[in-house]
Formats: sequence, C-alpha cells, structure tokens
Amino acid sequence: MSAELKKLRIKAIENGQATTNPDLIYDALVNPETYTINHLVEYNPDPPPSGNTGKEQQFVRTLPPTLQFDFLFDSTGVIPRPLSGLAGALSNVPIAGAVAGALSNDEKYDILKDIEKFKHIVYEYEGTGHSPRQVQLLWGTLLFEGVLTSLNFNFKLFQPDGTPIRVVATATFNGTIEDDLRVAKEKSSSPDLTHIRKVKEGDKLPLMAFRIYGDSSYYLEVARVNNLTNFRNLRVGDELFFPPLEKTK
Repeated sequence: MSAELKKLRIKAIENGQATTNPDLIYDALVNPETYTINHLVEYNPDPPPSGNTGKEQQFVRTLPPTLQFDFLFDSTGVIPRPLSGLAGALSNVPIAGAVAGALSNDEKYDILKDIEKFKHIVYEYEGTGHSPRQVQLLWGTLLFEGVLTSLNFNFKLFQPDGTPIRVVATATFNGTIEDDLRVAKEKSSSPDLTHIRKVKEGDKLPLMAFRIYGDSSYYLEVARVNNLTNFRNLRVGDELFFPPLEKTK
C-alpha cells in the first residue's frame, strides 16, 4: 500500500492556534527535496584581557533553531496545477475526484497571485501586530512554529514579455521545531500521563499544550494550573506542570 502524498502546509497562527481560514493557509506546489535546520549557540564575544590568550569563551545562551525551505512556484505547465477552492475540497472525496479534475482544468494557475498569497501569510504584517505573523509549518514528521526571518526570490524562467513562469523562494524561519515521529516513539506526549516541562527559548504555552495533548486549546487550563497570570511571557528555565488530559476537562 503506497503512502498518502501530503504537501508541505503553512498555517497562520491566530489567537495562539493554527488557523482554519483558507486565506491564511498555503500548500506548497511541490514538496521540497531537502530542508535545513540550524542550531546555534551564543558565546560572550568580549575579547579576553590583554595577555590572557587562553581564556575560554563564556556561554551566553542556546538560540532558537532556524528552519530553511525552498518553495517552488511554476506556471510552465510541466508541474500539474494545484487544486483550489471547490476543486480542492472535492479532491478529498473519492466519488467527486473526476469532478474536481474537470474543475481544475477550467482554472488558470496564476503564479504571481500564488506568490502574493504566500507573502501575505509569511511576510506581511498581521493586522493587530507590527511584525510578520507567527506561522505553523507541517510536513511529514516535522512540526514547526515561528516567524519568518528572511525571504529571497530567485526568478528563473520568463515568457517573451518578461513575465516570470518559474520562481524559487528561499525562506528562513526562526522558532521551535519538534519531531513528531520521535516524540511518538518515546510516547512522551501521551495525554494520559502527568508531564513536567522546562521552558526553553522560543517556547509558547499553546505549542507546549499541543505537543502533549494534541490540542493547543488546553493552554488556558495549563496556565490556570500553574497560576500563570501572563502566559505569553514564559520565563526560560521555569518548570510547568501539565496534568493528565482527563483532569483538565
């Protein structure tokens, strides 16, 4: 039995949870061949005192990991156009597969419009804030939440009038990364167990609740149990108590 092909998906984070608004969800046209995770450690950059060349660097902190993906935008016709709207919804219903295909043939993939939607989700400022919105990236065993730190577009192919028909966007995100497959194997996310977690750099309470319970909405109950008056400002190093799921209902 062949595995189901799932596309890399980006969802905007709204009120601490991944959105269900289709305007703020982006599915990659083609899954990336690779992605890069960087782990950085910061040391005190001050030089050693004069004459003391053997002084070791002083550890400052472990920085949140960065995640880098390449996203392909292509309207050459070589890659099948993505389903959207009603066709995309019908594609999940086996009986309606042929209808979805017929609808997709009537749709024209607009590469510039697709790029603008991608930028709207990951790059443009959210309405209530003054920085790019927090996003969630899901693909395979990877779960990531964070914000965009860099975005570069490489325009590769063009129509005779100069309109681009193939673009590669390299995006780097800064935040928290979890390997769901590893967590599942270790059974460390069982909702039936009591958990104590130490807050790490970049941790957010909704994401911590999602890792353990599979539902970020439990973060309010976790905040109450831990007497947190401001759950948005977690202190690195603090230990939080996550009770069994049945005790949070």
